[in-house]
Amino acid sequence: MEFALPKDAFRGGHCGVQAVAVAAGKSLEECFNLFRKHCDRVKRKRRWSGGTHYWEREKVMDAIGIQYEVLPQSHTEGMTMQRFIKDVANPNHVYMVTTTRHVQLIRGNQVLDQGGIKDIADHWGKRKRISQPVMRILAAEVAQAFDIAEAQTFGLPLFDNQGD
Repeated sequence: MEFALPKDAFRGGHCGVQAVAVAAGKSLEECFNLFRKHCDRVKRKRRWSGGTHYWEREKVMDAIGIQYEVLPQSHTEGMTMQRFIKDVANPNHVYMVTTTRHVQLIRGNQVLDQGGIKDIADHWGKRKRISQPVMRILAAEVAQAFDIAEAQTFGLPLFDNQGD
């Protein structure tokens, strides 16, 4: 998973669709179509612009096989995003966090939403409170672990026994 906006990203009220697109490594257009396909409420709306509910994001993520773990709400309920990053979040993991009616991804001190990637200190919603269970995206950890292992493997010199 690349922690970056999809190439076809644009500003608008589709933060949940975009968060799923980034977690899945898909384009924004593909994710819009997945929500239209799997969510009955979205199918019925002729002029749907991308607003999602928590359960709709779960449904689409399950349908496309994104692995995630839901953190216990007792650890995060009512906590600000800034406090979550400081006290709960592991900087090596990616989290999908819902604050009021806005969805963003968090990795380390970085927050990704329609505005791009910003440090939590500079993010406009740093003091917004978490309102839904937080999802830890598991597929991202596997990809990141592979990148680290690959960097370590290619960064080491090769030794061969020269008959010492």
